Amino acid sequence: MPAPERLHDEYVDLVLRELKLRTNANFETIYLGGGSPSALSMKNLRKLLLGLKTDGLKEFSMEWNPEQADSEKIKLALDFGVNRFSLGVQSLNDNLLKMLGRRHSAKIALNAFEKLNSAFSTGCCDLMFCLPGQSTENFLSDVKTLINLNAKHISFYGLALKKKNKLPPQPEDLYPEMYLKATEILHTAGLRRYEVSNFAMQGHESKHNMVYWKRGSYLGIGPSAHSCLNGIRSCVNGKYLPWKKWVLSDCPQIGLTQDVPSAEGREIEAVWLALRTREGLSLKSYEQEFGKKFDLRKAEPFIKKGWLAVKKETIALNGEGWLWLDKILLDF
Repeated sequence: MPAPERLHDEYVDLVLRELKLRTNANFETIYLGGGSPSALSMKNLRKLLLGLKTDGLKEFSMEWNPEQADSEKIKLALDFGVNRFSLGVQSLNDNLLKMLGRRHSAKIALNAFEKLNSAFSTGCCDLMFCLPGQSTENFLSDVKTLINLNAKHISFYGLALKKKNKLPPQPEDLYPEMYLKATEILHTAGLRRYEVSNFAMQGHESKHNMVYWKRGSYLGIGPSAHSCLNGIRSCVNGKYLPWKKWVLSDCPQIGLTQDVPSAEGREIEAVWLALRTREGLSLKSYEQEFGKKFDLRKAEPFIKKGWLAVKKETIALNGEGWLWLDKILLDF
């Protein structure tokens, strides 16, 4: 059930208050979303955009729900410097959308994509695969449709069902089939994989997401938001009322849940995040950061399988290895 407008008013005020209290550094990218700002009224969206510091940004992304991508809000976003969209299409099959509890139809999603793609110089479409009742042909048809509409960036994620979820699981062999075939189609169309789930034409990669994968600093604002500052990860309470109380108390540091990684934790994270990317893990950078050479003996079984490749002082996922990153890390 949608929240009342008065709660939207309060929420925007609290977000801007937290932002003012916690921002003491300049960032090069903004991602407005995680929750869709397109759900806000014109008045509240304008107030939110007015309160953001956008000078010197290299990328300013805004997330959209398909049913809320109207021309007036698109113009407002452009006026305030938003230069990248992120659209949650999820599927172009109406039955699957209904199962997922989405409010939009395939037709609405396609109309929204065409409007956003013509208004912004770049942007991303999110799709889901391995959904209950979804065939490989159905998923690949979604990918091809977006390619034919000149999508510059496509992300797709396999559905992870929780134990309590009543939806029937998909056969295990469909996950690799869908992933590998979609990857091949995207590569042929010029959308190169630059991270496990992300494919883009050259120059259309998400700069904001690369900050995550390269272990840069970022600040998350709002309930449940995560941050990473000076190598220390933290998160804010996910429930609205405790978060509101914390913000009104001027965001005391004690209210953050912090995670200071151990030396081993930093090493695992460095390897995991680097291997998620096309560039892979730089063996030289690893040695400089951790004071030891990466033990390539751990990688030999996967190199023999063709899941990992070593070249030019880097180790990177290869072939079907993109499907088995977690297994590779566990064995490491």
